[in-house]
Amino acid sequence: MKRLLAYSPNLKQSWALVFIAMLCSAISYVAIGVIMQYAGAPVQEWRYLFESLLIFTVVAPLVVRFGRHGSYEPVASPRPSPLLWLLLVPFTLSISLATEPLAAWIPMPDILKQAFDDVFQRNLPGFLGIVVLAPVYEEWLYRGIILKGLLKHYSPRKAIMWSAVIFSVIHLNPWQGVSVFFGALAIGWVYWRTRSLWCCIFMHAVNNAMSFLCIFFFPDARFDMTLVTLAGSYYIYLYVAILLVGVFSWIGIKNIFYSDATSDIRN
Repeated sequence: MKRLLAYSPNLKQSWALVFIAMLCSAISYVAIGVIMQYAGAPVQEWRYLFESLLIFTVVAPLVVRFGRHGSYEPVASPRPSPLLWLLLVPFTLSISLATEPLAAWIPMPDILKQAFDDVFQRNLPGFLGIVVLAPVYEEWLYRGIILKGLLKHYSPRKAIMWSAVIFSVIHLNPWQGVSVFFGALAIGWVYWRTRSLWCCIFMHAVNNAMSFLCIFFFPDARFDMTLVTLAGSYYIYLYVAILLVGVFSWIGIKNIFYSDATSDIRN
């Protein structure tokens, strides 16, 4: 595990690593797509998991090789408090919901809707791929490797900003990229303050779980449907409530970080 976290790329190396990951994703999508044409429906349900695992089996050895002269540096900080885990839930959901109006301004093309329909399967493989595997793999690569490396080479503000840009670009669609960018800023900030990859995975899983539950309980809803269309005339009241929840959870998280920092100084 330590060898998988030893690489600390700069910005140029991060873009190169992202290009490799995207190339692997494109190749695996085509290759598994051809295989799935000859497979039955039960096998096709696991397509997203197969693609993700194939990408990981290519990218992980490269990361280990790139980081063969690096070193894993554990952070000497207290474990995140139980209250932090609790506050991360409303904090994550409020950011995702608050940025929905920005995404609503950009129409989603039909080809992208079909791609989402292929990925978001309303079954156990879909849950494992979206809520479990995607957060683990993506947070390992984009926060545990890329953001960690950027924090070594640049200021925290620049590192977090660039990591958010990279993470939004790899989604390859502006409709999703807007909310992804702000979500990545939040996750990057939490990683910078805690250096806890598990916190990042948890936030990512919470966000994806909300999306999965929406498509699970509202199977007839379109993938471009937002809170604006669901809430109707009550949207403004709901939006204000979401903003308030986000602000108060953010204040609580900041107080926890301040308390932890004060405790480290005293010790």
